[in-house]
Amino acid sequence: MTNQNQIAVFGATGKVGKELIQQLSQAGITAIAVTRDKDKAKALPYIQWMEADMNDINSLEKVIEQCDMIFLASNVNQNFTNEQNNVIKVAVKNAVKHIVKLSSPGADKNSENFIARPNGEVEEYLKTSGVNYTILQPNTFMQNWLDYFAETIQKERKIYEATGEGKKPFLDTRDIAACAITVLTNSENHINKTYLLTGGESVSYGQVAQAISSAIKEPVTYISMTSEQAKTRMKSFGMPDMMINTFIAIAEGQRNGKADFVNKQVEELLNRKPIDIYKFAEDYVQYFK
Repeated sequence: MTNQNQIAVFGATGKVGKELIQQLSQAGITAIAVTRDKDKAKALPYIQWMEADMNDINSLEKVIEQCDMIFLASNVNQNFTNEQNNVIKVAVKNAVKHIVKLSSPGADKNSENFIARPNGEVEEYLKTSGVNYTILQPNTFMQNWLDYFAETIQKERKIYEATGEGKKPFLDTRDIAACAITVLTNSENHINKTYLLTGGESVSYGQVAQAISSAIKEPVTYISMTSEQAKTRMKSFGMPDMMINTFIAIAEGQRNGKADFVNKQVEELLNRKPIDIYKFAEDYVQYFK
């Protein structure tokens, strides 16, 4: 083992991972950014890119033998549990000191939610692995709006959702990455803890539309759909039924007030207020014009 007292970031090209390596670089903290495809790598000071496949134990060995801290994230897919558990197995073998796992609220191996279930499976494995861990369960990312809403806002100045006036404490991925750095650089204070992360306030999609309207200086309208209308819309995009059912359940939960809660965890970890929807809209205004 050639452990180098470094951080390895799995999922380094994902929404949170790319923010994390950017902030590590800006802080002058050396880290290994892990990707399946180095063509996606973005050169940054203090960041070394390495190629590895989470299904390939040998490729994981080459990365993990060089680090003693891991940030574990990846896209949900049919191999998600096996992939992340492989990282944990190799981490245990190489005496990694701490794993920070990016998970999801309500993670549960018995859930029907296609995001919560595999995350729950990995959480259980991590907790019994013997390695020190911290689990971050962030609420829905504001940056998802850059995928879901940007096109309809640009073309129609409209947001389509099936959440009624229901509210949710959306969270900026820059804050999630900052929380991860806090844990990674002070791991002894966060051993075997799970943190549910929320934004500073619960907001409806009507309020999100107002924030984007303010940023682009043009009115954006929130179109409240029924669940059936939302299903039809998602099917037209070719979305699989499993994903549609999960997203409808999430939307109905928000519409019925089940997602309307806020805690102070991000503020306590960062010693500042979380980024709000108006700051987010201003910073990403080019996506909506």
